[in-house]
Amino acid sequence: MKDFKTILKEKFDWNVGDITTPAYINEQSEDIYTDLLYSSGLTSRINVIENVKGKQTIKLLNADLALQEATCSTLTNPDGSISFDGKDIETKRLMVLTELCNDTLVDTWAQLLLAIGANRQDREMPLEDVLIAYMIKQSKKKNQDLMFKGDTTSATPDLAHYDGFIKMWEADGDLINVTSTETSINATNGFDIAKEVYDAIPSVLFDNGADVEIITGRAEANAILSQIYNDKDYASSIEVEEDGSSLSFILPTTSTRVRTYPQLNGLGKMFAVPYSYMFYGCDLESDSEGMEIKYLEESEKLRARNLFRSGVQYVYPEYFVKLTLA
Repeated sequence: MKDFKTILKEKFDWNVGDITTPAYINEQSEDIYTDLLYSSGLTSRINVIENVKGKQTIKLLNADLALQEATCSTLTNPDGSISFDGKDIETKRLMVLTELCNDTLVDTWAQLLLAIGANRQDREMPLEDVLIAYMIKQSKKKNQDLMFKGDTTSATPDLAHYDGFIKMWEADGDLINVTSTETSINATNGFDIAKEVYDAIPSVLFDNGADVEIITGRAEANAILSQIYNDKDYASSIEVEEDGSSLSFILPTTSTRVRTYPQLNGLGKMFAVPYSYMFYGCDLESDSEGMEIKYLEESEKLRARNLFRSGVQYVYPEYFVKLTLA
């Protein structure tokens, strides 16, 4: 069963060679177990721009206005500037695709799932609801991997479509850089490092009520908690929350939340990000929820396909903080 699911998940093709043993029996159990996939939580927190079929400009407005004393002589004396700027967000058209010849399921545990009738069995996908839900979740997982870890030079095909947030942030010299003397994030320094990152967040973000979080991996977050529990007095005041695939808590002595994302786990990375300045471009946000199933008459196969557009961008890098370990 595991091999069957792994091939479906990783190769998006069907191979039933590993489920032909043991031979088919009339197994009536309805329990089907799929691999664990985390949910895609990032797009629920950042800005989503729809109808981006190629490039679209994120429009920026900057102003620097002087506060003057209002007198007869200054009422017509402008002092300040307003500038209109922009930053492009570009999307790529992506898809997940798999095909199934139902007859390959004969003499396996999946035979019971086939429709009755030699002709009808080829036209109906077994476990259609289960497979569609699984493939949609798989699409979201791969899309969030790409959003964070995308790299056009990557040897991993799934990640080579465009540069993701991590690569862009680390290459951007305008981000606030916290250079730590530590070489890793562990149970002896996790909180201290997180506090350094917090201290570097521009206060203007807090003054304006911006939604800022420190994001990192689960291993790194556990290191923060471990140091707090081992060394500090306020461990009992920490409420750790599990939200889908992420773990989060308020960093003690601050009002800022630390949140984990699977893509950052074990990388020794930490960023402070204002979500309102992060963007996800798509054609239609609900595209990732769609799945099209067709019967291919000429090949007598069922094809499941999901198409969507994806791209990321951020603006005002001077409000983002990145950690650099020694």
